[in-house]
Amino acid sequence: MQISIPWLKEFVPIEESPEQLSSLLTMQGLEVEETANNSALKDLVVGIVLSKKRHPNADNLSICDINDGQNIYPVVCGAPNVEKGQKIVFAPVGTELPGGMKIGKVKIRGEVSLGMICSEKELGLSEDQRGIMVLSPSAETGLLFSKYLKLNQNILDLDLTPNRSDCFSHLGVARDISVKTGRILHNVNTKPRKYGQNEAQKLISIHIDDTLACPRYTAGIVKNVTVGPSPPWLAEKLESIGQRSINNIVDISNYVMQEMGQPTHIFDFDKIGTGKIQIRMARQDETIITLDNLERKPKKNHLLITNGPKALALAGIMGGLDSAVNSKTRTVLVESAYFDPPTIRRAAKFLGLSTDASKRFERGADPEGTLTAFWRVLDLLEEITGGQWVPGLIDEYPRPLISSPITLTKSKIKRLSGCDISNSFIEKTLTDLGLKLKKNGSEEWSCTAPSFRPDLKREVDLIEEVLRIYGFSQVPSKVHYTGIMENERPDPRGNLLKIQNSLNGLGFSQCLNNSLTSKSAVELTEIPAVKVMNPLTEDMTRLRTTLLEGLIKTVDYNIKNGNENLRLYEWGNVFTRKK
Repeated sequence: MQISIPWLKEFVPIEESPEQLSSLLTMQGLEVEETANNSALKDLVVGIVLSKKRHPNADNLSICDINDGQNIYPVVCGAPNVEKGQKIVFAPVGTELPGGMKIGKVKIRGEVSLGMICSEKELGLSEDQRGIMVLSPSAETGLLFSKYLKLNQNILDLDLTPNRSDCFSHLGVARDISVKTGRILHNVNTKPRKYGQNEAQKLISIHIDDTLACPRYTAGIVKNVTVGPSPPWLAEKLESIGQRSINNIVDISNYVMQEMGQPTHIFDFDKIGTGKIQIRMARQDETIITLDNLERKPKKNHLLITNGPKALALAGIMGGLDSAVNSKTRTVLVESAYFDPPTIRRAAKFLGLSTDASKRFERGADPEGTLTAFWRVLDLLEEITGGQWVPGLIDEYPRPLISSPITLTKSKIKRLSGCDISNSFIEKTLTDLGLKLKKNGSEEWSCTAPSFRPDLKREVDLIEEVLRIYGFSQVPSKVHYTGIMENERPDPRGNLLKIQNSLNGLGFSQCLNNSLTSKSAVELTEIPAVKVMNPLTEDMTRLRTTLLEGLIKTVDYNIKNGNENLRLYEWGNVFTRKK
């Protein structure tokens, strides 16, 4: 996930350089991937477009004079966004671009071109090839582009582990920085609105058929919106993290998701038709054309947003084309919901449709964040599109999700970490991370995790949180270790080494076969087998009950490939279902 440092600064003060910030986040478990190797960009320089005129022999080409700080070169350019006065990335004759293209002196439609103005795709920085890369007006003409990149590194690429769903947003990352550095966190600037009569309920009703798959669904209506281009600040923010600006309505939804991590969806209200939103599982042979203009055929266990009879969206994954906002849209319905992670993961995987929204729902969104995101979208719709909120909202929450208290003891922290961490540090760290603490004694706490941290379920999870902020580098190294589980036989399979050595000496080869196998294979042994809940393939639906099946398959494979002189053995675990 890409994070903008200027965007982060809106939530928490950043005093570190990009390199220092990368190190700080990585040591907290939010690994920052290494920035691209800029050695391939060594011959590129910052140039300025001194003039632009139309190519005499081609309507779609321009002839530009480029100053590289020392000389002026004529360059033929086909980019639609090139303009006089721009600071650009200039590749002089002799430059080899990251893709292997070498720039030479050429004639294009009879006009000499001594170099190239580069796009981000040609530089290997992104897939954007809609036009040339335009640099900051303050960029120094003649400066090596590799040095410019280092001086203007404003994007961090985070390689987040699946459990840290709270950090799939700028606010989430800023929260971690705030806790580590002790700096004040400025939250999203939005508040719930008061209203008298609930006018929205007169226009739309919400029906949730499966409250396990959709525990919460919030919706409201905004009328008199004007669909058009986004204001520059909004488009630039999205483009800074590689998101394409589409229109002000879609951009608002994407912006809020990147800002606070809660996906939302905005429907054209007039296209819903029935005045009803029904959240249900797909029916037999039901289809939907999604926003990417492809027909999808969901299965019966895939969740849909519908108007009753007709599907409007794949819940938590992608909206439908028939209910999408367009230039004629005047009234919209704003959706902000919480969907069950396994339900969304199952559908996204089956349909081969992984989206920014599905990635967040799959890992666990914030059920209490649905309302905050709703009000945030509402504020932006009124500010940017001129829309007017229809007073009221529908907030269906039939299955409230409540975090269970976790008991944390000082002795367990010391035992696992080897560190004597003060009570005050433990309490401040967990409180700053959003947990509610209640003391059960001098060195024991009952802790309740915030709704945006679904990964905090056990005592060891809380200990890891304390150590993340305390600093793993401060945990002392030791040569001698003791485990939590004491055992008189630390290596119960130690004697197998003698058997292995004997078999190897007699010319046997050891096999290592997969513990997962098919239903038909385990049925041959008549031993009750353990079923896999989410198998990758039909051949991996059961845990093996014997090693013989794998050995026979290995023998069969070798014989079919001309190797009949075999001595094989295998040792490993087998599994039996007892209850």
